Amino acid sequence: MAETPLILSLFPGIDLLGRAFEANGFCVVRGPDVITGGDIRDFAPPTGCFDGIIGGPPCQDFSRLNRNPGTYSHEMTSEFCRVVQTSAVDWFLYENVVTAPSFQVEGYQQQCFAIDLAWFSPYSRRRNIVFGSKHGKMLNPIIRTKAEIAGTCITGSDERSFAACCEIQGLPADFDLPFFSLAGKKQAIANGVPMQLGSYIAGLISSTIYGRGTPKQTYNQRLCNCGCGRPVAGKARYAHASCRKRAQRARNADMRQISTNIVANNSRTHNNYMP
Repeated sequence: MAETPLILSLFPGIDLLGRAFEANGFCVVRGPDVITGGDIRDFAPPTGCFDGIIGGPPCQDFSRLNRNPGTYSHEMTSEFCRVVQTSAVDWFLYENVVTAPSFQVEGYQQQCFAIDLAWFSPYSRRRNIVFGSKHGKMLNPIIRTKAEIAGTCITGSDERSFAACCEIQGLPADFDLPFFSLAGKKQAIANGVPMQLGSYIAGLISSTIYGRGTPKQTYNQRLCNCGCGRPVAGKARYAHASCRKRAQRARNADMRQISTNIVANNSRTHNNYMP
């Protein structure tokens, strides 16, 4: 393993997530992005070159606010999985909105957990994280509750000043995108992962996977039954009350699907034996 881990950032945009990893000692190579005229569908990454992959495909089709979702976000998630497998990296980090559908990359043990900007600042932005590891190493992320919220995350049409938007995203006061319009600047940083979240996750991976700083988890511990990957002790099956609720929602969804399948099968059977 290289002394400085080399990672590939997919769907980077202005790559706030990659910047956070760079600040935590990683060397980041940025993949093709539509913002620079690139297309990941034409990207053929080398095998065995990168230690890890980070990124978040476009989320528009996963948003609850989208009344006419398409398939582009799903296609880009499939491209993310393709690049992970082709690159044969040791680990990957996928981030998206909490309503993004689940997926599985063959050959990787995965965990899924939520993280909120409100755990680190007065502003709320909840993201869903999927971490996958070839060697079974799992992260042990924090679970916090929101404190007093001063406002929500920024948007491309945000009425707050650009300086205020940068502050919310954890960017320095002199940050600028000189060749963008004001609306374009806001949209570009709104699409990024807040630096506070990116720095926490990068530090967590640095300590857990590369032993830099205090290790976050002992790997022979039992893990939470909800799939978040957090360790549990004693007779506990879940790491937190929210984990128990997530598992219950998953069971309820499975039961609804089973009921739907039974009804459909009964209907087909009835139609097949009609006199």
